[in-house]
Amino acid sequence: MKKSSFSQTIFKPWYTAFTVSVIYAIVGGLWVFFSEPLLSKWIDDPETFRHSKIISQWLFIVVSAQLLFLLIRHRELAFIRNEESLYRVNRALRVFSECKKAITWDTDEFELLRKICRILVALGGYRLAWVGYATQDDEKSVKPVAHWGYEDGYLHSLKVTWDESIYGQGPAGTTIRTGQTVIVQNITSNPKFKPWRESALDHGFNSAISLPLHNGSKIYGALVILAAEADSFDLEEASQLEELTDDLANRIRVMHSEAAQKKDKEEQLLLAKVIHQAAEGVLTYDREARVQYLNPAWEGICGVSARDVLNNSLHELLCCRRNEEFYRAVRKVIETGEASTGQYLNLREDGSRYRIEANISPVMTEYSDVVRYVAVIRDVTYESQLEDQLRTAQKMEAIATLAGGIAHDFNNILAAILTNTELVLDDFPLDDPLREHLEVVYQAGARGKSLVKQIVTISRQNVQERKPVCVEFIVDECLKLLRATLPATIEIRKDIAADLNPVSADPTQLHQVILNICTNAADAMEEHGGVLEVRLEEVTVASRYDDIHASLHPGSYLKLSIKDTGHGMPREILERIFDPFFTTKGHGKGTGLGLSVAHGIIKNHGGLLNVESIPGKGTEFHIYLPKIYCVEEQPACNDELLVATGRERILFVDDEPALVFSGQKILEKLGYEVVTGTDSRTALQLFIEQPASFDLVITDQTMPHMTGEMLARELLKVRSDVPIILCSGNVLNDSSGVSMAKARAIGIQEFMNKPYERSEMSRLVRRMLDNQPGGDAAWQRS
Repeated sequence: MKKSSFSQTIFKPWYTAFTVSVIYAIVGGLWVFFSEPLLSKWIDDPETFRHSKIISQWLFIVVSAQLLFLLIRHRELAFIRNEESLYRVNRALRVFSECKKAITWDTDEFELLRKICRILVALGGYRLAWVGYATQDDEKSVKPVAHWGYEDGYLHSLKVTWDESIYGQGPAGTTIRTGQTVIVQNITSNPKFKPWRESALDHGFNSAISLPLHNGSKIYGALVILAAEADSFDLEEASQLEELTDDLANRIRVMHSEAAQKKDKEEQLLLAKVIHQAAEGVLTYDREARVQYLNPAWEGICGVSARDVLNNSLHELLCCRRNEEFYRAVRKVIETGEASTGQYLNLREDGSRYRIEANISPVMTEYSDVVRYVAVIRDVTYESQLEDQLRTAQKMEAIATLAGGIAHDFNNILAAILTNTELVLDDFPLDDPLREHLEVVYQAGARGKSLVKQIVTISRQNVQERKPVCVEFIVDECLKLLRATLPATIEIRKDIAADLNPVSADPTQLHQVILNICTNAADAMEEHGGVLEVRLEEVTVASRYDDIHASLHPGSYLKLSIKDTGHGMPREILERIFDPFFTTKGHGKGTGLGLSVAHGIIKNHGGLLNVESIPGKGTEFHIYLPKIYCVEEQPACNDELLVATGRERILFVDDEPALVFSGQKILEKLGYEVVTGTDSRTALQLFIEQPASFDLVITDQTMPHMTGEMLARELLKVRSDVPIILCSGNVLNDSSGVSMAKARAIGIQEFMNKPYERSEMSRLVRRMLDNQPGGDAAWQRS
């Protein structure tokens, strides 16, 4: 594709018709004027002269014809060369024009390379053009990425590298390694082309040129062109191809730059969308604390509007003034330039509180210059509430362990105190002055019994029988009772919805919960009076994942709200309000178990008890209880006699001598014949020896050597129909070693919790004996 100047060659004098005629005239004239004088001078004989003249004229004709032929032929060759030059120039112009178009308009790198190869082959007349990129693998191979022309498997079998090996000495490898254009004018004789010579000649390649592709200082590839003729690439053509390759490399560099910019822009847009749609709140501000951006999550968490915050200083915003601790953290980051992380309890404009986890940090350039600051917050209110519930549950579990540990021994002690005191009271006249002291002892024991029962309730070991209960009736009973005891300065307001569904509950425990919370409310308003508001309604919990009903299953509930206008509670007290033995009342005014018990009762009923309080405004408790829709009619209560007597023979077994003594005395006063034992093994042997002599067995559960359950199994092996009452200071469940279901499966018919009272024991013993075939003669002694 040489750029020969057609105008310079076509108008040279040597190549014009005028030049041909002038030369012909000069040669003819010289021959005419000088040939005859020369012949006459050399030849004297006229005949010879005449013949010589004829020969001279013939020679003139021959020489002039030959000269004319040469001149005309030279002229023809000049025209042919000029036409070829013109063709090559036009071809070069077309190649450059098409390549420029492709370089200008194509946007895909590899499609552009393929198109350039196609133009060089189709318009440039070359046999094959291909582009190879240098790879960074172990072999430093050159990978063909585009080609056009007569390839026919040539590139597929081509092994080219850009290292110093024999496969790196070819045009492409040398160009990539050195950055220089490499020309092979004759593939047949070039020694460096030896690894590929045979394949190249088979495909009709005889010369080649390799031109570097670079992105500035780094060579990353080569454009290789193979021609069918040897010596196809002169210096001028090589220069033109270098110019073309430079344009191609520049375009590829621009493509890479545009692709990188597009990718950066897409990543920035994606990052902006991620931040905008993130669940975490994001806010950026400058050195003057002027807000530059905040995402919707920040608006939702903090309860602010972007239009009220953007371009305003954090120093002036009311939301920052409300939340001083968080605002101080923001200022500290500006002053110190150090990141800050922490949790903050904030207040929204509507007065609602929320807890956030915040990460505040400066945004720096690569030169460590601070350009702005960013605060990322996450609403952890729900998590904090779950943690509070977990801590409460762990405390309840701890008190449950404590209750399980002390209940048995404590109940044994109380049983001895209560039963023996009751026995002594029976022997004292009503007007005896000592009777009053014994009654105090008995009342103290009963109070201790109630205290243990509350502890057991907290531990969730006490499973009471539940039945359908109309909560509104219990609320009415509690409020009537409270009205008689509250001062006139406290007003009671009641708001109970109509047609409420019942709940499955223990009415005594619900009564206890409502009275406890209402009494606490009254205590909070004791000094200045106020309003006690009780509201009962039906609600639906749609999701267990909202922050209020986190522990509730979705469904319908009765919601009982008890609100007072007392002094309220700060957060540090609110966090401990359900802790066992925690109380804010003075000495002697409370055990600190009331709300712990209430919490345990409601939780055991599948409900939820939570509390809200604002210091100086009051406190509100919310009780959620699951509704039921099918109500079974309850049998009418049949009052039994306080004391039932008999004359049967009873085996009484307990490892506590004091309980054996008191139990024996109570039963004997009721008319029964009692045989006692403090060792379960001895009692078993006694029963084996006289199985027909006992109508009933009363045994403790927790005893050394053999538990009550084990003793019952052995007794039933001896006599399968013997009635057995199992006693325990613990509640019967899996953690105590034997559950009620397991005990009934063994054959144990009744249970009695310690400390028991005489009336309770008398009714249970009588019912057991009366249920045996034959009534009070259940077993005919032999």
